[in-house]
Amino acid sequence: MNRFGRFGIVSLMALALAAPAFACSILPPPPVPPPAAGTPQADVDALAFAWGKSHGIKYAEETRDWAMKQQARLFDEARSLVLVRYDREGKARDETQAVLKPIRWLKGSGASGELKIGMTQPPPCGQMIGHDAYYGKAGDVFLVYLSGDKLRTQDVMQAYSLDRIIEPRTIAALTAAPPQ
Repeated sequence: MNRFGRFGIVSLMALALAAPAFACSILPPPPVPPPAAGTPQADVDALAFAWGKSHGIKYAEETRDWAMKQQARLFDEARSLVLVRYDREGKARDETQAVLKPIRWLKGSGASGELKIGMTQPPPCGQMIGHDAYYGKAGDVFLVYLSGDKLRTQDVMQAYSLDRIIEPRTIAALTAAPPQ
């Protein structure tokens, strides 16, 4: 096998190992192509600006589409949705935790205990589950997607800041009047 064949096999193996990460987010835009030798600086700057603008718009659209699909999947798969308020920072076995208190159940129902989110779970796709809520501040409100009907760390699928919610069914659940 020649040098190019070995390189091809190694490249395919690297892509196969990286494939799960590709499914977790979109790829960033490509870098600006290098200018030809002797290109005036004004032209280099204009190309970089045009390149950044066109790819930035495309990247923003792709990011929004990806987020919409993620939130739709979470809405479909979650057994429960609950609004929580960041109450305080807690500690457990030398680990910092975000202590969250439920405000209102939007889908499903459960107890009104506390939910604690820490960094002990391995991060999926390079991001920690509940990332938004973990880094919240006292009083901040988040939407938590749960795989079950209890406020348990192991049931947390994701936790988003309300300003990141874009999926229509989730927005409808957030804006619906609470049951009396």
